[in-house]
Amino acid sequence: MKKAVGVMILVFLIVTIMVFLFSNDFSKITRIVYQKYNHSDGNFSELIEIEDNDTINKLTRILNKANHQNTIYEKEFHEDYKLILFYPDETNETVRIWIGFGLDYDLLESDTRSGTYKLKYNKSREELLEILNYHEN
Repeated sequence: MKKAVGVMILVFLIVTIMVFLFSNDFSKITRIVYQKYNHSDGNFSELIEIEDNDTINKLTRILNKANHQNTIYEKEFHEDYKLILFYPDETNETVRIWIGFGLDYDLLESDTRSGTYKLKYNKSREELLEILNYHEN
């Protein structure tokens, strides 16, 4: 009996550690502002603010679905979007997004986290573009 309880505790600890290590942990975002880069004139658009909790929760879920890699890519073109995420402790984080960076993914890069994130072309990517394009108008 003691052995079974010990094994269950060990499995629980391993699962908890794996979830912690492999989670992107974009959480507790209170507000998001973003800008779209205009490649033709080389400038960012005006700041667009998202304060709606449902939309912030959707964007948080999308960011957490991106696959983290410890790879840094050399970029030949400017990012398409710049998101600034605000947190309750009054800190912020900038996430730059390159749409169509790879054959089947968009590239995300944070100014405070190491590595990059790949967002595959799927429903999450469609939702991201839908949100960014909706609030742009």
